[in-house]
Amino acid sequence: MNTMEITKIVAGVCGSLLLLLFIKWGADAYYEGGEAYGEGEMTVYPVAEGGAAPAEEEVVEAVPFAELYAAADAGAGARVFNKCKGCHKTEEGVHAVGPSLFGVVGRPQGVAEGFEKYSGVLAEIGGTWEPEVLDQFLTSPSTYAPGTAMSFNGIPKDTDRANLIAYLATLH
Repeated sequence: MNTMEITKIVAGVCGSLLLLLFIKWGADAYYEGGEAYGEGEMTVYPVAEGGAAPAEEEVVEAVPFAELYAAADAGAGARVFNKCKGCHKTEEGVHAVGPSLFGVVGRPQGVAEGFEKYSGVLAEIGGTWEPEVLDQFLTSPSTYAPGTAMSFNGIPKDTDRANLIAYLATLH
């Protein structure tokens, strides 16, 4: 084996690793909606003077969902939807792994015309996808509907959920 063949092998391995790196960056940007690169909100932890942790923690009162939803930003919800668009579409009647979310607010649970892959748990629960119900579901789908086929962990931030639901409510 001469040096030219060794150079080609090394270049091939390096090129492959570089390609995988670019694919990972693209996937992160696609599924995180740009937040992975500093465009999202920043978490700030309080630190007392001298670098020590504060003696007492503040108790943060939970804001009722109705207030969050009333102040929700559908534009911000469209960015949160980036976490959902791998499995859901927003066009009417266009389904993917999950059902189309067009008109989901106010629609009966476990029902989407043309989508037959529901796990059945949502239909058993019954009711409609009202904003408050969607908030409970999106907090933790597996807690709301044990046995659901949806393997999504949920959206932990209250404001993100309210914004997402406000965005989904515009899809009619």
